[in-house]
Amino acid sequence: MDRALPRIQIAWIFLAAYLWVTVFPFYWMFKSAIEPAAAVYDPHFLPRSFTLANTVALFTDSTFLSNAQNSLQVALTSSILVVICSAVGGYALSRYPIPGKRFLAQTILFTYMFPELLLGIPFFSIFKSLGLLNSLVGLSFAHMTLSFPFALWLMWQTFQAMPPEYEEAAFIDGAGPLRTFVLVVCPMALPSMAAVLIFAFAASWNDYVLSLMLIRDDKLFTLPVAISLFVTQLHFNWAIIQAAALLLGLPGLVLLLAGQRYLVKGFGGGGLAN
Repeated sequence: MDRALPRIQIAWIFLAAYLWVTVFPFYWMFKSAIEPAAAVYDPHFLPRSFTLANTVALFTDSTFLSNAQNSLQVALTSSILVVICSAVGGYALSRYPIPGKRFLAQTILFTYMFPELLLGIPFFSIFKSLGLLNSLVGLSFAHMTLSFPFALWLMWQTFQAMPPEYEEAAFIDGAGPLRTFVLVVCPMALPSMAAVLIFAFAASWNDYVLSLMLIRDDKLFTLPVAISLFVTQLHFNWAIIQAAALLLGLPGLVLLLAGQRYLVKGFGGGGLAN
């Protein structure tokens, strides 16, 4: 017992140090967003005053709302497409005798290792020839590459862990392949599909590189690109920039809190609904 006590204390020390490093930047962002702009240049640990002027200026003096709408449209479109494609692809890999399917899945997963900058260059050329350059639809397709390789691998592993007896029973009852997949298979794989949706949405919502390379019209800018331009538009008003960054992170936090149990089941527990 006496030897275990110092270990517990050391663990708490490391945990406190980790939380300080990870949580403090978010605290400083929040503090800067709720204080007057001049307070940014007078550093202090605790807030000395409170104001909503930064948030009001963000909504009235910038294109934050329209940029947020662009980000939401792209993130929802790309994440829904990733869920559909990864579910169909993962089920096909797990149930049908596709030649070299393991090599195919590993190759697709390997593409996840490429940096976004390398993907943006061919995307720019291809989308220009297809008329998808400077388009939110084209950007949604591009954002699929940020999460689809991992999503396909996750759904493949999920369907492999699913007993085929449920599908066989549905076939005996007269259900076709599509009906069996939609009404029997997908409900059982709901945790993994929800995890894929959250992961794909966050990847698209926070993307900066592809959005900057494929969008040229400032009316179509997503939030990460627009916030980077606030430095010029708002004359280095760091308080407003901090407020924008804080609001940018809220959807991810809400998704994480709302879908935490799906993430745990999808990434670590087999991804099957009980």
